[in-house]
Amino acid sequence: MEKQLKMTLRKKLMWLSAFSVFFTAFIISTISAVSIVKRVEERVKAYKEILIEERKNQIKGYVEMAAKQIEKLPLEGAKEAVRAMRYGDKGYISVHDYDNIMLVHPDPALEGKDQTNLKDHNGVYIVRELTKAGRENEGGGFITYSWKIPGQDILRPKLAFAKAIPQYQWVVVTGIYIDDIDEAVVKERNLIKKDIINNISFQLLIAFALAIFLMLASKFFVTKYITGPIESITRTMQGFKNDLTVSVPVISNDEVGELASWFNDLIGKLRHSVLMVSGVTNDLHTHAGVISSNMQHQSSFAVQLASSVTEITSTMEELSSSAAQIAQHSQGVVAHTDKTLNETRQGAAEVEHLTAKIDNINRDMQANLAEIVALGRKSKEINKIMEIINNIANQTRLIAFNAALEAASAGEVGKRFGVVAVEIRRLADSVVESTAEIESKITEILDAVNRLVMSSEKTSVMMQESQDASIHTVEMLMNMVDGVEQAADSARQISLSTQQQQIASSQVLLAIREIDQGVRQSTDSARQSNLITGELAELAGRLKKLVKTFKIESQKISSLNDSVTVAADNKVESKLNEGGGS
Repeated sequence: MEKQLKMTLRKKLMWLSAFSVFFTAFIISTISAVSIVKRVEERVKAYKEILIEERKNQIKGYVEMAAKQIEKLPLEGAKEAVRAMRYGDKGYISVHDYDNIMLVHPDPALEGKDQTNLKDHNGVYIVRELTKAGRENEGGGFITYSWKIPGQDILRPKLAFAKAIPQYQWVVVTGIYIDDIDEAVVKERNLIKKDIINNISFQLLIAFALAIFLMLASKFFVTKYITGPIESITRTMQGFKNDLTVSVPVISNDEVGELASWFNDLIGKLRHSVLMVSGVTNDLHTHAGVISSNMQHQSSFAVQLASSVTEITSTMEELSSSAAQIAQHSQGVVAHTDKTLNETRQGAAEVEHLTAKIDNINRDMQANLAEIVALGRKSKEINKIMEIINNIANQTRLIAFNAALEAASAGEVGKRFGVVAVEIRRLADSVVESTAEIESKITEILDAVNRLVMSSEKTSVMMQESQDASIHTVEMLMNMVDGVEQAADSARQISLSTQQQQIASSQVLLAIREIDQGVRQSTDSARQSNLITGELAELAGRLKKLVKTFKIESQKISSLNDSVTVAADNKVESKLNEGGGS
């Protein structure tokens, strides 16, 4: 026969509930994963559009600024002004006419050449599309193409803006590489993904908690209304041994209810039979008890006396041994007390020495704290000086910018002066950047000084608390010295008293041992007389014990035992009267 897997109904139902919960959790996890991907792509797309829009506004502003400058200047002056314009690290402004002839470019070799057929590897005609975007769109237009950075062979995406100047039939253009946008988008995608995953993880945690709650609720329902009643019947039937008062609860009209009813009928019939046997057993046990009690009265005194003497002997032996041990240990206590007294005095001296050192450290900490606070005030004064330097640099930048404009207006005569103005502005920018770095470092120094001041103040408070605790410890140790001295005197008195008690206990123990020998001889004689009657009482007791293993109604068995006991007492009394009351 094939062996079947043993599994209770409770486990089957719980496995079914667990499978439902985890299947639901799997579906929710799958849906959440799809939702994560969709939401990440949407937010990344929006973020990329924002970055591109910022770059468009940036280059559009540069072109419009250059166009305004060109419209205010004559033709040659405008070219020189554009040629001198720079932004960022390598940003520049270029100009070509409506026929795609390059007019102004950082590379002089390109100026005056037709760039109509200039295109990137994707087939985009760059200058042609820029001209088209600048002329057809009011306010200018944007195009994207791929181009190389000078000195590199890698093509990178570039965004350009073109604006037409009808009075000159020029197109003013600038462009900026946008490959760093993809890197920023990748970083933003990772951050967005992490944020969304954390959010959805919290939602999944709530879903799992709700699922576990539902599973526990289903477990409660199954236990109370399905497996609970079945287990109650099973436990009652398994726990039945000799208890005839139990009954299986009948909770249904099916096969389980019929089995419970049949078991209750069987217990009722067995209970009736045990009641009949109990009457006969009590009668026999009562007669045996009367005979045994007469013999027990004769030997009980001897047994009690022997037991009492034995207990006294044992107690006195333990008392004598304890007295010897107490005397021995009391000597050790005296020695340990003297040693503790010396160590306590040494500890008090060491703590006083420690208190003096803590006081010296505390004074040094106060001096260091004052110097740190002074350093913080001097560092703040440096900030004022850096503000003055920063203002001077800003004014220098403004002067350099105005000088560049004047140099551009002056034409070829002011060209060299324009170069000087550019260098002055670059120097001013460098000063501003250096000033910002110095201000940042000074801010870090001030923060460090503030943290050091707070830490020093906290340490000073802790040192003061340690000093107070040390003083309090010295006082406690001095009090302990007085207490240990008193304890040493008391230990010496206890040791002397214990030695005297040990001598007295030894004398009492010798006398009790002599009494114990006489009592043992009397007890042996009484025990031999009691063995004969004890065997009869033991046989009757076995039968009564067998009947008592069955538990029946207390009221019926009590009334039955009372009637049997009265009848047995009457029979025993009559027999004693017939025998002359012996």
